[in-house]
Amino acid sequence: MKKSKKDIYIEAIHSLFEKRGVESLKMEEIAEKIGVTKMTLYNNFKDKEALLEEILSFRGRHYFSFMSRIGGDNLNAVQMLIKVLEFQSNHPMPDSVLFYRTFKKCYPDIFERHIVQLKDTMASFIKDNIIQGMREGIYRDDFDPDDIITYIMGTMNDMFTGWVGGDKEGLDLNMTHRQFINYHIRGVANEKGLKILDEELKKL
Repeated sequence: MKKSKKDIYIEAIHSLFEKRGVESLKMEEIAEKIGVTKMTLYNNFKDKEALLEEILSFRGRHYFSFMSRIGGDNLNAVQMLIKVLEFQSNHPMPDSVLFYRTFKKCYPDIFERHIVQLKDTMASFIKDNIIQGMREGIYRDDFDPDDIITYIMGTMNDMFTGWVGGDKEGLDLNMTHRQFINYHIRGVANEKGLKILDEELKKL
């Protein structure tokens, strides 16, 4: 599918924010850096806040499109998570710490809305996956999914807060995410599920 001009602008600006942060860049400089006139930039984004909202929406569409695709592939619960690993390998998360750090500082309300939406999306996906695995007989059924979700989201929140705040400088989010998925599956899967996991990992 061909990208619209607006999506091309958003990708370029997002990359610029990751390198320079949100705080120091004014709209005039953003326009110059991505090679458009100031009028063109303002015709697409009324101000910097609207621009940030569009960037977050673009990132969300990319992720939700992927989730929608794998949800329709008739995969079992373990295979669904393996697909997440494959997606991450092909689309590694960029080093966005400067973007998030300055984003949180300059636009805390937008930042908090984004984080709440991200947490809700992740919690919903993980819970649905656990319930699916239990229904398929490849996950254990001796725990409450809500308790696991509470623990996982609390751990992720601490990690992300520390990463943005500088307490976990140099943290490799891609490696951490891969290790978490492997650890998570091995924690919730029963013997049948672990056999599926080992077979799927051989294909990677």
